[in-house]
Amino acid sequence: MLKMRMAERGIADIGLFYLGPQERERFHSFRYEKRRSEWLAGRIAAKCAGLQLQNDDEKICWGKKQWQQLQIAADISGRPYILWSVHESSTPMRISISHSRGYAIAMAAWDNCGVDIQQVTQAVERVEERFVGAEEKNILAEIASLQGRQAALTLLWSAKEAVKKTCGRADLPGFLDIRLQSLQKSEAAYLFTMQVKAHAGDQKLTRFVRLRLLDGYAYAVTMQNQERI
Repeated sequence: MLKMRMAERGIADIGLFYLGPQERERFHSFRYEKRRSEWLAGRIAAKCAGLQLQNDDEKICWGKKQWQQLQIAADISGRPYILWSVHESSTPMRISISHSRGYAIAMAAWDNCGVDIQQVTQAVERVEERFVGAEEKNILAEIASLQGRQAALTLLWSAKEAVKKTCGRADLPGFLDIRLQSLQKSEAAYLFTMQVKAHAGDQKLTRFVRLRLLDGYAYAVTMQNQERI
């Protein structure tokens, strides 16, 4: 997770360090500095996740050349992946990016993955009927009693956003097509079991989503073909 504290150094200078030529063109195409800052923070977080995965999480010091060799592209379904300028891999490295009010977060994996971060605010209550069912409210009751109703709803929103990011555009489910079936608490984290209704027939898929609440934010991670995160 990357906190957006870029004004001190100058966002343009940071972009020159981390971005390749094509990425810098995209970076400068944004009209508003807030959007430019969010986009850059997400790209830096994604490249960091990619480098850690490529190096088996080994803590090394990456130089300007290594950051710029990584290019982030998208396939025909819209899923982002990392394009390696030097390193070659037979399996594409998938990534997922999210940002919310000053923070950016990214995940890299060898399979379709989803990550999401959301600040806990009262806004989630205004739209809850669009993404929460009656049974889901009952399941969330324990979290609501401990952490507050807004936190519980935000966790569910974040979980559903993460699940959606593992799906292609052709079979993209709606929020009400993704249902919370059960949850488990493990220390400071939660494990949500989600059922996803596929558009092709009545097939239903199961996704496990790992979630946490931290400093007023909810964040979630999941993968397409991994039973437990």
